[in-house]
Amino acid sequence: MDDQKTTPATHTGLAVAQEFIRAVEAKDIDAVARTLAGEARQLFMHAGGATTPQGVADIVAGRKRGICVADVKGRSEVLAYTGALFDKFSPLRWRDHRWVVSPDGSELFFHGVGDMVVARTGQPYRNTYVTRFDVEDGRIVLMAEYGNALMYAGLGVRPNGAEFRSLLRAVGRMLSPRLSARSGR
Repeated sequence: MDDQKTTPATHTGLAVAQEFIRAVEAKDIDAVARTLAGEARQLFMHAGGATTPQGVADIVAGRKRGICVADVKGRSEVLAYTGALFDKFSPLRWRDHRWVVSPDGSELFFHGVGDMVVARTGQPYRNTYVTRFDVEDGRIVLMAEYGNALMYAGLGVRPNGAEFRSLLRAVGRMLSPRLSARSGR
């Protein structure tokens, strides 16, 4: 983590977000569930080059946003999406990761390079991710994951029902006057 002072609430949020990443890497769906609020939401933001070192800084500072390509809504959908990842990738882990706390301490960011293999094909998958975690009352309420969505789509892995609904919901965000496809909120 960077040399930023953290408040007790930020420290607790950081521990929850770190537990989420550890649980995903361990493919422990029960541990993932314990980190999520009932109304948890996971947004996937296509960010292209925003995961370079300058791009990471731009995302943390709010200068780069990306476009929402999937909107996973509620704990059960997040768990269904995560369970599908467990089946699609072996191993499922990130390397070179680091944590950054926003300057005001209100947001937590994870940056890591995927070190994964597509289970069906044996093809390596090395996408770079920046994930913002919003944690309230000790549970994750929102994750906005920035990466190259085209790289993931190029793997040709079939979406499950929760993933398909999240893709349709993202299209709805693009058309909605109320929701933003670019904010990561």
